[in-house]
Amino acid sequence: MHGTAIAFSLSLLVSLAAAAAVEEPVGILAKQCKFALGDRHFDMCPVFEGNEGGWTVSRERQTPPTITKDEYRISFQGPLKRSKKIASDEQCPDGTWICKMVTNTRPKHDDEEPRVLQVVPVAGELSSDDEAGSGTNEYVPGLNITAKFVPAETEAKHDVLHINLHGGYYMRRQQKADFQFICDHNAEEPSSPTTGWDWRGTHTFIWRTKHACDQATSAPPPKEEPTHPTSPPEDDDAPPKDAEDDDIPGEKKLLDPDLLEGRSHRSVVTMFASASLICAIVYLAYFPPRRLRRFLTSYVKAHPRLMRSRVGERVLVRWAHEDFAIGPGEEDVMINGGQAVAMDEEIPLKPAPRRPVLFNYGSAT
Repeated sequence: MHGTAIAFSLSLLVSLAAAAAVEEPVGILAKQCKFALGDRHFDMCPVFEGNEGGWTVSRERQTPPTITKDEYRISFQGPLKRSKKIASDEQCPDGTWICKMVTNTRPKHDDEEPRVLQVVPVAGELSSDDEAGSGTNEYVPGLNITAKFVPAETEAKHDVLHINLHGGYYMRRQQKADFQFICDHNAEEPSSPTTGWDWRGTHTFIWRTKHACDQATSAPPPKEEPTHPTSPPEDDDAPPKDAEDDDIPGEKKLLDPDLLEGRSHRSVVTMFASASLICAIVYLAYFPPRRLRRFLTSYVKAHPRLMRSRVGERVLVRWAHEDFAIGPGEEDVMINGGQAVAMDEEIPLKPAPRRPVLFNYGSAT
């Protein structure tokens, strides 16, 4: 066990020394599990050897009608052991150090076993026969451990130490694990990682530990405070941001919600007042009160010209002659009723008081 841990520490620290561009004796780093990146010294041995059985971290998400679970098995002391009780295609291949398994269950079926959806070898020393690459994304074997510093946010005092483990391959895409060690002086040891995000083959883990707090050998030069807030640099492996998160300059910025609320309130009040006024006018026109009727009646009597037609009697008579003009040889049928007399039909000038009864209707006589 100690041999595998030392081997892992050896490969890790050699990569760290290369990343920091600082030449250190490999033997001393391998025995003490301590390394330096520039003027920063770290002791990560308690983290790498803190758990002999490795770590298992998981997360669940609701995917109705099922619940999907992402489970990671992590080992820093050698490849994960395969189980003989589990089918070969439902577990990662030999040489896998970090394995991801995706399963789902149905909450209302407790008697059912979880169904395996994905088995992803994230990092390890896999055999080239297990992962046959094609195209430009061919499989590159080996852990190939690398490390880098990423400046933390403005409120944090320490940079974030990223340690990446490669060697995974799934669905023609390279896989790697990105452990983000965050300095936390109040963390309880031994600490454990938590799952972050995974995007395009990069699986992130957040690890808060006091061992990630570096000890500078010399006082660093004072940093000049920026005149305006600066945003942290973008990580190449980070998922893309949503377009809605970008700042929109100029006139395209969203309006103040209070301003919109005030305008909508005034519009509602105006519409309600207009509708009320129209309803009141209609009601008074159909059901005028007594005082209003008396006033209108007296006003009309006092001004009889309002009820007179603006067109004179002469004009009305002339219009009547033009509409009912009778040519030579024609007869006014509507008045004389010549055709009606010929057809034995009589058009009474006044309606009869009672409808005549035909007693012989339908008889032979």
